[in-house]
Amino acid sequence: MGISGLLPLLKPIQKHKHLSEYSGQTIAVDAYVWLHRGTYACATDLATGKKTTKYVNYAMHRVRLLKHYNIIPYIVFDGGPLSAKKGTESDRKKKREENLARANSLAAQGKHTQAREYYVKCIDVTPQMAFQFIKALRAENVAYVVAPYEADAQMAYLERIGLVDGILTEDSDLLVFGCKSVLLKLDTVESTVISISRQDFASLTASSGGGISLLGWSDVQFRAMAILSGCDYLPSIPSVGLKTAWSLLRKHGCVENVIRALRIEGKKSIPQGYLQAFRLAEKVFLHQRVYDPLKDMLVHLSPLPDGEDWDEEKEAYVGR
Repeated sequence: MGISGLLPLLKPIQKHKHLSEYSGQTIAVDAYVWLHRGTYACATDLATGKKTTKYVNYAMHRVRLLKHYNIIPYIVFDGGPLSAKKGTESDRKKKREENLARANSLAAQGKHTQAREYYVKCIDVTPQMAFQFIKALRAENVAYVVAPYEADAQMAYLERIGLVDGILTEDSDLLVFGCKSVLLKLDTVESTVISISRQDFASLTASSGGGISLLGWSDVQFRAMAILSGCDYLPSIPSVGLKTAWSLLRKHGCVENVIRALRIEGKKSIPQGYLQAFRLAEKVFLHQRVYDPLKDMLVHLSPLPDGEDWDEEKEAYVGR
């Protein structure tokens, strides 16, 4: 989930904070992250069709923890499937099916401990499971919203319009969406999180331990680096990870120049139509459709540029 290797790269600017430091703030929470984690304790029951609500108990325990520290949780659920993630979702579904078959085979042999390892890997959070969580949120008057498409874009929008002060997730994609305050790794025992603040990007230098420098880098360059290294909307060019993407952009300036240089060099295989696919992925990070609770309507995460030639392909990619 997210951009592979991004969080370790940003380790020099990560800060451990206690939840009490966010007292009085509204924090958006990726509901499906908690639900997925909650399924670990009841994976076998879910995979074999037995009724359980342990995943809801897991999520609500964390809701109450935030409230204990006077944090207002705003829970955000994923909505409908996004065309841009069709390939990623297809791969994930195939892996889940393979893990389920393996788990059932092991269970039939009486190897239940080994089977459980694969049951954990085959669980997908369903809308019905999400609704059980929603009912629990309603019972305790906790604010929530179901995004039209992805929770990531929805949470980024809520922060952008000032309805939340930060985002609690496990997904590094939120930084690529432009979020300013991202909280990760909630520790319920110590009541701590790891905080990454966008304003600290400039303090990340090659000598600070991350191996790259973001000093002077714009949002456009950071987003391009992330997409080039591979994301949910576009596989990477073979052998191009984050550090290579950073180095190429630093040397050549923009994606068009990077692709041109790589083709001339001839050492890396550039997929047919890669630049067009890159631009579509970029538009998902910029203009995905979200819900505006203040206007009660669907809007784009960022307004479309004036004079943009907006065709059916782009429309489908960002969510109709």
